[in-house]
Amino acid sequence: MKIAIIGTGFGALAAAFDLSKVKGNQIEMLEANDSAGGLVAGFKEKNWEWAFEEHYHHAFDTDKALKKFLSELGLRDQLIYKRAKSSTLYNGKLHQIDSPISLLKFKEISLFSRLRTGAVLAFLKILPNGVLLEKFTASRFLQMTMGQEAWRVIWEPLFTSKFGRFRDRVNLSWFWARVNPRTAALGYFNGGFKRLADLIVQKLKDVGVKVFFSTKVQSIVKEGNRLVLTTVDKSGKQNIENYDLVISTLASPIFSKIIDLPELKQENLAGLGAMTMLLRLKKKLLKDGTYWLNINEKGWPFVAIVEHDNYISSEHYGGESLVYLGRYLEVSDPAYQKTTTELLADYKPFLKKLDPHFEQNLIEAKLFKAPFAQPISFVNQSRFLPKFKTSEKNLYWVCMQHVYPFDRGINHAIKSARKLAKYVRMENSKL
Repeated sequence: MKIAIIGTGFGALAAAFDLSKVKGNQIEMLEANDSAGGLVAGFKEKNWEWAFEEHYHHAFDTDKALKKFLSELGLRDQLIYKRAKSSTLYNGKLHQIDSPISLLKFKEISLFSRLRTGAVLAFLKILPNGVLLEKFTASRFLQMTMGQEAWRVIWEPLFTSKFGRFRDRVNLSWFWARVNPRTAALGYFNGGFKRLADLIVQKLKDVGVKVFFSTKVQSIVKEGNRLVLTTVDKSGKQNIENYDLVISTLASPIFSKIIDLPELKQENLAGLGAMTMLLRLKKKLLKDGTYWLNINEKGWPFVAIVEHDNYISSEHYGGESLVYLGRYLEVSDPAYQKTTTELLADYKPFLKKLDPHFEQNLIEAKLFKAPFAQPISFVNQSRFLPKFKTSEKNLYWVCMQHVYPFDRGINHAIKSARKLAKYVRMENSKL
C-alpha cells in the first residue's frame, strides 16, 4: 500500500515508524520545511556544537510515550534530565515559585492565599483524569478556590498575556494538564531535539521510508479509490502523485487550505499562533539561574523568558547565552506581522529593566513564527474533538488538536500518532 504522511513532526515520525514495520508498505513523508521536527525544528550556528530549537521545548519525567519510543529506537540513554529553576517576575522582582516551599515563601500574597493556592495545586496534581473538569472555566475556578488575591497576582497576568480575548473561555482541564504531569526534572535530548529528529529520519530511510523536504502539499483530491496529492518544491516545480492512503499531521487552519472538509470548519478548533524571539547574547540575561521566567507584570509584550543556558550549558553553543522571548497571539494581530527589527525595538525597554547592558551583550536576534501552536480548550471541548478518520475515505488526521486536554508536546504527539497508526492498521486489512 502506498501511503503519504504530510509533515515530519514527531507524531508523523512515530506513525511512519510503526507503519513501516508492515511488509509491503511504501511510505512517503512530505515536509514543507527543509528539516524534520515540526514545532521542535532546529538550526545550528557555525560555532555551536549542538543544534537549537526555534521554539523552546523540554520533556517531563512523566513522558512515558516519549521514553518508550526512544527505547525502541535505541536512543533512550540520550534523553537527559536535570532540575531547572522557574521564577515569576512581579513588582520588579524575580520570585521563585516552583515548589510548595517556594510558594509558601512568596510574600506578595497573604499566607492564607498561599495555602489555598497550594491546596488547589495539590488537588490537581493527584487528580488522575482532568477531562472531568472541562465543564468549568479555569479563570472562574481559580478565583473561587484560590481566591481573588492569588488570581490577580499569579494567574490573571499569564492568562491575559497568553490567551487574550479567550482568557475567560479556557476550560479547567487545560489548566489541569499544565499542572498534573509536570516534574521538577526536565528532559532534553543530547545534542538537541533537531538531532533526535534527524536520527529518526535516518532510521526511517534505512528501512525504506522516503522523506521529501521543501515539498509543500498544495491540494488533496479524491480520484476513484485513490487520493491525488499535488505538491510543489522550493524551485516551484509541481508534482502530482497518487496514494492509497494519506495521513495529515497539519493543524486545522493549515489542513483546510489543501482540502475542503466539514470537520475542519468547527469553531471549537480555534487556536493561537506562536511568535518566539531568540536572543544570542554574550552574557546571561537572568543572572540568578532562572531557566523559565513567567512575566506577571502589566504591559510587558511577552509572556515568558526562557534562558536555555540556565538549563543546558552554554559550552555547547560557543559560550553564548541563548534566551527565548515567548508570545502567543492570533495571526490577525498586527504584532504578528512585525519584523525582527520592529519587535526588538518594542522589547528593548523591558529587557533593559532586567539587564541595563542588554544592547552591548546582544549578538543577534532571530524571530520564529508558527501560525498554529496553541489550541484553545473551550468548555466541554471533548464533545468537539476531531477524529482520526476524516469524512474522506482513506484520509486520516492527527495533530496537536487531537491530544486534548494537553495542547502540544513531543510526548503527546507520539502517543496520539501511534494510536492512529494502530487504528489505520485495524481499518485496513492490507496493513
